[in-house]
Formats: sequence, C-alpha cells, structure tokens
Amino acid sequence: MSGDSVFASSLSAALATDNSGVESTLRRTRPLWIGVTSRHGAAEWLQQNTRNYITMVVSYRAVPVLLTPDSEALFPDGEYFTPSAEGRLPERVLDRLDGLILSGGGDVAPHYFNQPLAGAEESTIDLRRDELEIGLAQAALTRNLPIFGICRGCQVLNVAAGGAMVQHLEGHRSPADGATRFHPVAVAEQSRLRSIVAADRFDVNTFHHQGLDRASLAPIFRCAAVAEPDDWLIEAYESIQHDWVIGVQWHPERIFELGDAHRRLWESFIDACKATRQAR
Repeated sequence: MSGDSVFASSLSAALATDNSGVESTLRRTRPLWIGVTSRHGAAEWLQQNTRNYITMVVSYRAVPVLLTPDSEALFPDGEYFTPSAEGRLPERVLDRLDGLILSGGGDVAPHYFNQPLAGAEESTIDLRRDELEIGLAQAALTRNLPIFGICRGCQVLNVAAGGAMVQHLEGHRSPADGATRFHPVAVAEQSRLRSIVAADRFDVNTFHHQGLDRASLAPIFRCAAVAEPDDWLIEAYESIQHDWVIGVQWHPERIFELGDAHRRLWESFIDACKATRQAR
C-alpha cells in the first residue's frame, strides 16, 4: 500500500461516525476529538505538511478534526463549521473538542504584536491562518481547553496571549533538503514540563528561524525550557493559569526521530484531553 493510501485509510478510519448513545454518554465513551490546525484543507497539503500531526493523534485512537481557514471543520457525527471570509471559525467549534493542537508552519504577521516587519519572512505569512489560529487560541484559553502549541503554534499561541516574538534568529533551522538538526534543551526545575518528561535535559529537533525570549513571553506563561547553548532562547513554556497549556519550539510530532521524553509529553496532553472530556 502506498504512503498516500495509508494516510487516507488512517484518516478515514479516524473520522468514522460514532452514532451510539445519547449525547452525554457519547461524550464520555467516544474517542477523543482533537482539533488540529493547518494552513490549507486540501488533501495534498495535508499529506505533505500535516500528516505527522494526524498520525500522532490517530496513534492514541483519537480523532483529528482539521481546522483550516479554507475548508469546513467536519466532526465525526456530521456537524460542520464553515470559516468566515477572514479565515475564522466560530468559537463554538471548541465546545465540541477535547483538545487543540496549533501546528507548525510559516511566520505570524508582526502587526499582531505591534511590530513592523523586521525579519519575519513575508512570503510565508498567511493572514487568514493567523486570524484562524489567534481566534481559536484566545477562545480555547478562555475555555481552559488543553492546548499544545508546536513550533509556529508555540509562537502564535504566545501572540494570542499578549506576547511578542523574536522575528529572526540564526542556527536553529534544519535545511529543507538536508538532515534534521538537533540540540539539547535544559528544563526548568519547578516546571510542569519537568514532571512530565522526567528529565532535566533532552535533545530536540529544530526547524525554526523565529522564537521567544523572556521579554517577548506573554504574562500568563512561564519559561519551561531553554535552548543549549543559546539559553536566552525559550524552547518551551507553560501556562500558570490553565490546567494544560504548553508551547514547544520543536516538532514532537516527528516522534520517529525523537526520544522517550517526547512520547511522555504526548501522553500527558492526551490525558489532559481525557480529563477535559470527563469533566463536561
């Protein structure tokens, strides 16, 4: 079976409709429904850019609900939500989700954090995606929904919470046509991240040219890990006001090239999604 066929089969199985029981019983017994953002909803784009997130969610027998600015957000029971002309989905889409993954991608437009263009790559900016993800992130924070911000998702979540960004930095982007680069991160001693990964230091992959420092971190977040040797660069943060909101600058969905600490991080997110579903 081809890679495309495997991807299509996995996604179709994950999106199978569950028609059992009344709504309250269904919510407690159905698979988790986890939102996954993407720049586009076309199958070719998802295969090339969003496949690893979808595969990761499906590996935990959860259902990925794709959230994009250019296609309907379709739920397993057939309900769907249509994005606006600006790319935003209605906030009530989050009332049906157990968790939210803000995925990686291009740069966030700097006007969202009151800066001129000064290093962000204009060709990668997609204002409709910015509108989608900033709106979803702000509404998810209000609802105390588990949020996992990954690379761009880490950055856009910080902006949505009132933070900013270092628009360009050197030495942290793996080449598009070369081997993945890795570097260690040092985990803050009293952080939630330390308790999750059970390590004070571990290796991460690196694909970004933007990032966060302490001055740009949103007030509701605290630093959970820094890069080595660039210890000014925040590689992970966590909310001090929410049950489970974590942003990481690396790509843990590429689990095939990473160690056990990253698997534990995914397991913690999935457990938080389960707790959210049970509490409703």
